[in-house]
Amino acid sequence: MQLNLLETFRVVLEKGSTLAAATELGITQSAVSRRISQLESELNLELFLRDRGRLVPTRECQALQGQIFGMVDRGQRLQHLARDLRRGNSPALRLRVAVPASMTLSIMPRILSRFLAENDRVQVELHTGPYDTIERMLQDDRAELGFLRIPIQRAGLAILPTISARSVCVMPAGHRLATRDEVKMEDLNGEPLILLGRMRAPRRDLDAAFWTAGQSPSVRIEAHSVMSACSLVAEGLGLTIVNGLMARDFAHLPVVQKPIAPAMTDRFAFAFNAEMPLSQAAENFIACANDFLEDLLAER
Repeated sequence: MQLNLLETFRVVLEKGSTLAAATELGITQSAVSRRISQLESELNLELFLRDRGRLVPTRECQALQGQIFGMVDRGQRLQHLARDLRRGNSPALRLRVAVPASMTLSIMPRILSRFLAENDRVQVELHTGPYDTIERMLQDDRAELGFLRIPIQRAGLAILPTISARSVCVMPAGHRLATRDEVKMEDLNGEPLILLGRMRAPRRDLDAAFWTAGQSPSVRIEAHSVMSACSLVAEGLGLTIVNGLMARDFAHLPVVQKPIAPAMTDRFAFAFNAEMPLSQAAENFIACANDFLEDLLAER
């Protein structure tokens, strides 16, 4: 049964005439009469007596009134919910996002601040973990979106626009290399290093860069996040090489960040389960996050 028939029925009863109902609904009086006749036809029930141009509710109409009014209210709530879902801004939505812990100090809070300013009714559930954990969460539907380093390792995941960030060498403030515009692999000869764990893809790329430069890195500590690596550098325990995107979250520490030469670039993207279409809220979040990250990486 069409909702507009039920809505017209309610307005006719509330306003007392088809003319007043037509004015309220923004349609013609004849259109109101046709809708009432169509509703009576679908119910196979006479709802009004026609008395010299007036509609007089029948007893059957009075018996149905509460049910019809309730259906109109529920229908309108359904329409409002559908409208909010189409916009991606509804309290019925819970957006589950998984990111590396190194992004949670300021990058994700600032992204969420922008996103929630425009999508104030969405609930966000923020998960953190290493990339392999994030990929499992996407596969298991424990998260709808995940921020991953490219290439991804697991099948069945799709990615959206990529963010690229150049790797940087992070060193204690006042270090002898702090005045350089760039840091070369040869410059790190003999320096105590804090590198990401050997089993991780960024470490394999870094080992290959040292090998190409004919260098054998002096690894003092192995860390498992950009956060921990930069914090250890701040304590004067060595230098680290990490992606420049997440390193920005730790610029407040007593450290200096310099680009690595030749340039090493990390690529990142938002990923999702390829078998599950993204919600509009997730698409809104990706657009907001990509705009923020592009602005962040453009800063000097």
